[in-house]
Amino acid sequence: RFANMIERLDLSELPILTKQQIRDHGRELWADGHAAYKPSVAQTSGTTGSPTKFLVDRQSNITHFAAIWTMLNWLGYRFGDRFADLTGGQRPGEPLYARDLRLNCLRLCSSQLSQDTVHRFAQRLERFQPVVLKALPSSLYLFCRWLEECGLDPYQPRAILTCAETVHDHYRAKFRKLFDCAIHDFYNQNERACLFSTCEHGRYHIHEDYSYVELVDDATPGRAQVVTTTTNNFVMPLIRYQTNDLVEVGDDTACPCGRTYPTVARVIGRADDIVVTPDGRFHSSFEYIFEHMEHIRMTQIVQDDVDHIDVRLVPTPAFDRRTDLRRLEDELRAWLGDDINIGFSFHTALQPGRTGKIPFVISRPGRELLKALPA
Repeated sequence: RFANMIERLDLSELPILTKQQIRDHGRELWADGHAAYKPSVAQTSGTTGSPTKFLVDRQSNITHFAAIWTMLNWLGYRFGDRFADLTGGQRPGEPLYARDLRLNCLRLCSSQLSQDTVHRFAQRLERFQPVVLKALPSSLYLFCRWLEECGLDPYQPRAILTCAETVHDHYRAKFRKLFDCAIHDFYNQNERACLFSTCEHGRYHIHEDYSYVELVDDATPGRAQVVTTTTNNFVMPLIRYQTNDLVEVGDDTACPCGRTYPTVARVIGRADDIVVTPDGRFHSSFEYIFEHMEHIRMTQIVQDDVDHIDVRLVPTPAFDRRTDLRRLEDELRAWLGDDINIGFSFHTALQPGRTGKIPFVISRPGRELLKALPA
């Protein structure tokens, strides 16, 4: 019955809701009496250089947890099983890993992963023996390369779960070679817009019970824009929200796994370069730094040399070049260290890349590091 209702739903006459409109008029989307929903603030990761804030209510958090749990069950994970998380970042000097007893999780600090620390990461995983290893694709790929270079055999989990970045074909091949287990990926947003996850046959399934998803034709044949309408977040419902992500549509044949969710072949445009530091560390995610920089509209980090980055900023009129800039530099220094030069430049706009999105990070040393590693 639910599937039939979805098929009959047509919102195409309604306007598209953009992230810029939410940044400019977000409060107008709040529900009347929004405090009764016990909302919390969520924020996009800012991978396009311009994070957006949203309100999410308690019920949407419960629905989100249930959907993630469903997806994990596809991997053979059961609630309470051990899993390891190689997606988080911590400042230099903080522990490389930490236990989350509430979730039975081992959190590994991806921002401190390097050739010098790979032994400790590998030993800790072997001791913990997680059922599932969740990771950013770029972090896991470098982990694999350094394992090989150091002659280390990795712990074999039941499944690998990647997220937040595009999983390139050579990444996936490397994961299969070293871990010899099922490789799954999922696509989701902090604003609870939609959830896609891969099954054992590699197809991305659209979780229709999470939100209503429209695949709107793009200028490039075979591709579509992801437009969603949230159905569980009553404190700030989004109608025809433009995620700015693209997908390869693929065919419409039934998936061999037997699940009846509609499918897409691939999620496009979620890859960023990595920043390499002079001391051999790398960073693939900077949302922790820019999360509270309210006076910056958009950001782009450009690295041409290992010892220098240029931070391009599109500031708001309220931006204070003395206090806000000092605060931003202090945050960047805390993560990247003192051996790298940081320059700032100010712009009225930033240029989009080939996918139409503005890449958050452009790093020549990062690309060279990945290319230099043997296949």
